[in-house]
Amino acid sequence: MNKRLFSFVLTFCLLLALVAPTALAADAGSPSTEKYVVFGDSLAIGFEPGMTTASVPYGYSDRLYEQALLHGRATATNYGIGGLTSTGLKTMLQAVVDGKKVSGADIQPKLPDPRADQVVSDMPKIKADIAAATLITITIGGNDIGTSIVTELATMDDAGLAAFSANWMKTYTDNLTSVLQNIFTINKNVRVYVADQYSPIPAVMKTEYPKAQKLKDQFTATLKQVEQSFRKNNFNVTAVPVAAAFVGNEGLYSHIAVRDIHPNQSGYEKMAEIFAKSIWGEYRSNMAKTDPITVVVGGRTIDTVHLPALIQDSTFVPLREYSEGLGATVEWEDSTKTATVRYKGKSVALTIDSTTIVINGVPKQIESAPPHSHESAGETKTYIPLRLMAEGLGFDVQYVGQSRTAYINP
Repeated sequence: MNKRLFSFVLTFCLLLALVAPTALAADAGSPSTEKYVVFGDSLAIGFEPGMTTASVPYGYSDRLYEQALLHGRATATNYGIGGLTSTGLKTMLQAVVDGKKVSGADIQPKLPDPRADQVVSDMPKIKADIAAATLITITIGGNDIGTSIVTELATMDDAGLAAFSANWMKTYTDNLTSVLQNIFTINKNVRVYVADQYSPIPAVMKTEYPKAQKLKDQFTATLKQVEQSFRKNNFNVTAVPVAAAFVGNEGLYSHIAVRDIHPNQSGYEKMAEIFAKSIWGEYRSNMAKTDPITVVVGGRTIDTVHLPALIQDSTFVPLREYSEGLGATVEWEDSTKTATVRYKGKSVALTIDSTTIVINGVPKQIESAPPHSHESAGETKTYIPLRLMAEGLGFDVQYVGQSRTAYINP
C-alpha cells in the first residue's frame, strides 16, 4: 500500500459521522452500581466505516459496559466526540469545571462530528456524571498528529522524528494532565483508565513502519509517566496498553483494507479485553449465546435446555428455572394455574393466560403477551415475562441489543 493511500487513510480518520452518545440506565440509587463514563475521540464511540448517525455502534466501551454488568449493576454514559484532539478534550473538561456553556466549535474548531453540539450541550449533567462516576475510560491523542504524518515519516530523519515526537508528547502530556486534574477536582475517588495509541501503519510500509513504532512506543512511555505522576499523589490513574496488541495485527484488528484506520469488531473486542483485564483482572468472552437472546443472571447463564423465547418483543423464560436461578422460590396453585415467585420479602404472582400480574399485592396489567404454556425440549413449560418478574422482585434488568443479551442483577 503506497504513501498516498495512507495519507488518505489518516485523513479519513477525521471525516467521521458518528452516533449519538449512549446513556444506558440502571438503578442509579444502588450503592453497588458501577457508574461508567466514557470520554475521548472516535474510538470512545466505536466508529467504523459506513456508520451514520442512525447506526448503533458496538465498540470497546459498549463491551466494557457488558463486562461491568457481569460484575453487578452498572450504568454507562458516553461523551466521546469524533475527531477530538487532546486539546479539545482539555477545553471540554475545563468548561465542565467552570460551568461554562459551550458549543462543539468552542471546544475545537471544525469538529467533523455532527453530534458535537449535542454532546456538550449540558455541562451541569457532564459534571454530575463525573461526580457520580466510579469508572472513567479515555481514548485520546490520535487526532493530535495531523493527517500528513505518513507522508512526513517517509522523509523524516532521526533528528526530525525525535523533534516531532517531543512536540507531540509535550502537547499530549500537558493536555492529559489538565484533563485528569479537572476530573479529580470534581471526583477525587474515581478510577480513570487511559489507553495508549496504536499505530495504524502496517509492516509492508518498510520505511514508515519502524518510525511509527517509535512514535507508538514514545506515546506508551509518556502515558506511563503521566500515570505515575498521578499515582504518586494517590489518584487512581491506570495506563491501558492496547497498542502492543495491534503490532503485527494491523490488518486483523482494523479496517485498513478499506482505507480506514479505525478498529473493526475484532479490534474493539481486543481493546475491551485489555481494558477489562486492567479494570477487573479478567475478560469474560465465553458467555453462552442462545437464540433469540442470552439471559445472564448474576454474572452467569442459566444451565437449562429450555431456552428463552421472544414473544411480541418481550423476553419470556421458563418459570421455575429462571426464578430459582434468581435465588427465588416458586409456589404453584394448580386450581388457578397461578405461580407465586418470592424473593426477600417481595412477590410476583402470575396466572397462565392472564393479562394481569400481581406485584407485591398490587395488580398490574401486562401490555405484552401473558404467561402461557410453551412447548420446549419435548416438555410443556410455563413461560413468563422476564422483565416484569425480575423487576417486580427488585432485580435490575438491562438489555444490550448489540449482543442480544439481557443482564439481571440483584
